[in-house]
Amino acid sequence: MTKLTSKTILKKASGILSQEFAIPKDIAWAWVTLLLSQEEQKRDSEEKRYGRIAEFEAWILGLNLPADPKNPEGSAISPGAVKNSARNVYEWPHEYIFEEPTTPKHPDSKVAYNDTITEPILNAIKDAGGSDDRSKLIAILEGYAKEGKEPFANVMPEGIEWKGSAWKDGDKYNLLTIKTLNNRLANLRKKGLI
Repeated sequence: MTKLTSKTILKKASGILSQEFAIPKDIAWAWVTLLLSQEEQKRDSEEKRYGRIAEFEAWILGLNLPADPKNPEGSAISPGAVKNSARNVYEWPHEYIFEEPTTPKHPDSKVAYNDTITEPILNAIKDAGGSDDRSKLIAILEGYAKEGKEPFANVMPEGIEWKGSAWKDGDKYNLLTIKTLNNRLANLRKKGLI
């Protein structure tokens, strides 16, 4: 079986979650796949994985979200609507950074990241003297948010709200918590960025 961390599988899962509409079973598969790929490499048994997919699928179906108006007979719903429902109940897998950052040719060159939160996290690590202590990093990131730095919006009791790359007025913010920061740090380590 292909490893859950293979780029092809992660791209497929990420693609499902960024579509306008997808069927609940596919959303659940993509969600579990991305979450498991962020965890340490202790492999869950297939049975446990399929159990988690079924659990998420049942939860998604229980939301009774509106179906695709272009295909009312199908069972496709919006992954974005599922994400909004999930943000305070379940963890939603963060946006993946697929393109490796190019090595800057000049010290002043900017590295472009696929999501808006990666650069502030890397800056916070620098400001923390290279430490990856999560509570210290959250405090630094909260400081950035209070200074009004992009992509941050608000500091809430449950975490820091930030704008994704496609954010526009009226959209829901993403939420950065100690748990999601831990996942992002693990992903940045895998990418060799920290």
